[in-house]
Amino acid sequence: MAAAVFIRAGWSSARAGRQRWKLGAVSSRRGRLQHAPAEPVLKILVLLIDKPGHRHQAEGVALSIARITPVERVPVEVRPRWFAPPVLRRAALSLARATSPAVMLRLVYGIDPAAIDRPAAIVGSGRPAVTPGILLARHFGVPFVFAGLADGMAEAAEIDLMLVSVKRFESAANAIFTPVPSLVAPDRLPSPRDAADPRGIEGASIGLLLGGDAHSHRFDEGDWRDLARLVRETRVRAGVRWWVTNSRRTGDVGSRIFEELAGEGVVERFVDWRKPGSGTVADIFAADLLMVTEDSVSMMSEAVAAQRRVVAMRPRDFEPTLVDDIVATLTDGGAMAVLPIAGCGAEDLLGAFARLTPVATDHRDTIAAAVRSRLPGLFAAGGEAR
Repeated sequence: MAAAVFIRAGWSSARAGRQRWKLGAVSSRRGRLQHAPAEPVLKILVLLIDKPGHRHQAEGVALSIARITPVERVPVEVRPRWFAPPVLRRAALSLARATSPAVMLRLVYGIDPAAIDRPAAIVGSGRPAVTPGILLARHFGVPFVFAGLADGMAEAAEIDLMLVSVKRFESAANAIFTPVPSLVAPDRLPSPRDAADPRGIEGASIGLLLGGDAHSHRFDEGDWRDLARLVRETRVRAGVRWWVTNSRRTGDVGSRIFEELAGEGVVERFVDWRKPGSGTVADIFAADLLMVTEDSVSMMSEAVAAQRRVVAMRPRDFEPTLVDDIVATLTDGGAMAVLPIAGCGAEDLLGAFARLTPVATDHRDTIAAAVRSRLPGLFAAGGEAR
């Protein structure tokens, strides 16, 4: 069902960690399959930090570019060395001018650029990816594309292209407004039921993605129990089927509550990250409707990108941050609504779903078009020098 929700490589080479994405066409002539002429393959270094959401965003940029041209993805794990304190990481760009980018990459991150074939571009997401991304871009003389905000960072001016999802930052010379990149492939999902029709609700599936405590949102046991009550109520009143997944941030209390619901049969499927073999988060995106906790920009953006109606649930304890601007963009588009966990009933939830309209565009195409508009040489010649 969901193995195809998140696109992975069409094939993997024998060289560890390398993957090629090619979304090409095959034509038929006199009964024989004819492959289209070979296109230049863009080698893209994908910087991966230790946060799943940012890893998905970085990979999502490469996946989006692959909608236009074949891409070879070369993942690079960003792990500062144990003896490299934050002060050294912050000074790495300045020190690289006195030494070289290669020296600082090896010293601070243990990355040896001499062992990496020259790519066409670097992509990354999350602040820890900024410095190594700039150093690699300097070393190879290729563009660095960053998904996210680098506000307040002096290094931001050295990023060649920032894909920002907050409108008030799109005026920067090196920024362009796009959806948050993700690995969701909506064209590989089943068509959802029409939730605007009350007759389409009964028997529909609702996928619930549980996040957890973040710097802006905090969940207590009362929040988890109220969510569980809402799941039970909609199951009884509307006959919906619930597919739920938790995450590391959900914690033991929240996870246990939904594990109990699964044991009772209220939750039809519980994908528990603590239990290998219970499924993957990608399974949940095949549901007819999606509900997410509001703490994760990545989860909300992925849910909307899946071309589903999405309701984000807000805990009692939260504080305004830049996340609110991204949430506002998603809600203004009409595909997502935000409801408070406290006091939300089945009629509130189902009514919110009925008023929404899923996005019709593929976010990958929007992102690819944005990158091509700013870095046309990347596509025209199989690579673009800085």
